[in-house]
Amino acid sequence: MTTEQKIKAAYKRIQELELLIRHWKASEVSSEYVALELLESGLNESYEINAA
Repeated sequence: MTTEQKIKAAYKRIQELELLIRHWKASEVSSEYVALELLESGLNESYEINAA
């Protein structure tokens, strides 16, 4: 595995972990609307990063 491949894999893992953290935060929120907003904002960030 080249250094560039390792970097890409690391970025992907970071995104997965950030999504997992957002999921945990959303599950602690009592309002379904707020939970949905947290998850949607994470997905939007993910799409923007992947598009770049």
